[in-house]
Amino acid sequence: MTETTKPHGTLTDEKLWHLQHCPLFSGISRQEMEHLRNVTIMVKLEPEDRILSDADDPNAIWFIKEGLMSLTYGDADGKDATVLLLGPGDLFGGMEGAENLDYSQNLAALKPTVLCRMTQIQMEGLLNKHPEIGYRITKFSWRRIARLQQRLAEIMTKSVRVRLATMLVNLSTDYGADLPEGGRSVGLTITHDDLARLVGSSREMVSKVMSSFRDEGFIRSSRKQINITDLPGLQQMAES
Repeated sequence: MTETTKPHGTLTDEKLWHLQHCPLFSGISRQEMEHLRNVTIMVKLEPEDRILSDADDPNAIWFIKEGLMSLTYGDADGKDATVLLLGPGDLFGGMEGAENLDYSQNLAALKPTVLCRMTQIQMEGLLNKHPEIGYRITKFSWRRIARLQQRLAEIMTKSVRVRLATMLVNLSTDYGADLPEGGRSVGLTITHDDLARLVGSSREMVSKVMSSFRDEGFIRSSRKQINITDLPGLQQMAES
């Protein structure tokens, strides 16, 4: 099925659409998909929104159907860093070994995002009936570990200038669009504070590097909007 236009009917129809187009649930029958629609909760977030903990079900499992979220941790001195960007298919919440993590304080939407929440019992029942979903979850987990390893290696071995070039290229590739006047947008509403957390640096250093990128003709930026005007140049820098 190639048509992915969202339905214009009820919220129930839209929820079913999101479940049907989530890569985690491919191969599930329509009847089971409708059951998932009825027992799960769909939550929509706008940029900068955070999920709220549910006192009745603090160990709920969340998965991202659409959009992008940042997982950020801070220290007692107020310094924080974005550990990962999470997209469609990624899970978080009360999985075994993660029950005591309060994700509500660390996860924020970077673009309009749709989440689905289910209980541990619902997830276990789904995995027992469809082992292939467990395999997909494992693949997503390995992908997440690979991203963490790559991110750690970049922070330890590359300069802020190269890390920032790499991040801008990756964001434009994954979320941006070609611009009529040439170049490519980053595709997210993003601040220098956000970029600093993403590349593991200070806001002051990021602002300095971004200013040099503008002066050298790599980017054009305004408040929270960044367009890349010399993508090949940034790609070459990222690969250096």
